[in-house]
Amino acid sequence: MLIFGWNAILPTVKTLILSLLLALAPANARACELALVIALDVSRSVDKFEYILMRNGVGDALLDDDVIELIGWMPGGLQVTVTQWGGAGQQRQPIAWRRLSDRQSVIEFVEDLIKIDRGFWYADTSVSEALLHADFMFQQLETPCRRHVIDVSGDGISNAGPEVNPISIAVAERGVTINGLVVAGAQPDPVVYYLSEVIRGPLAFVEVTQGYDDYARAMKRKLLRELAPSISMLD
Repeated sequence: MLIFGWNAILPTVKTLILSLLLALAPANARACELALVIALDVSRSVDKFEYILMRNGVGDALLDDDVIELIGWMPGGLQVTVTQWGGAGQQRQPIAWRRLSDRQSVIEFVEDLIKIDRGFWYADTSVSEALLHADFMFQQLETPCRRHVIDVSGDGISNAGPEVNPISIAVAERGVTINGLVVAGAQPDPVVYYLSEVIRGPLAFVEVTQGYDDYARAMKRKLLRELAPSISMLD
């Protein structure tokens, strides 16, 4: 008798569950499963080398085979945009909304991503305005999507702009999930700050990395949870 370990059957189980989820999704939800804003911290605490590791880490994570496979499974693909944020009034959208549906579309997106320059230098840190700007991006999206997620990175707490907590609550009340990717190590502790003040919404979470050298791995884990939250719970 053959006895298969859980690790051996897990990919098949994931595929079956994902197939069922897609089959049961209502037709009007299939224009787009997920709209994702990747909001990159370019405040003064992020030096020029860390910025490159962060930007390229996002690209490496998107090009991961597991991530591309999940994107290919998604009804209507993934709508994604990238923003950069710093202090009050310092937000920009260097890459407009794009639909990713297969490996080629992901490759083309990443080719543009790794070319974007840093929009701000020596900026303060305003997480609240980063969230407001990211939320506004959803208003520019012409394709209806079932889920709206803001993926906000950071390595410190806010020191400019409005208080974060009421802003994150208001954004979540509009149906947006706010997740965080936090580079740990600063004081006050940004991990505690993001957990208590920033993340909101269904299945919201914080992915933690100990440094920018590990940013790509952390971003991959984060994307896998965001692209298929029901499936990632099996890991």
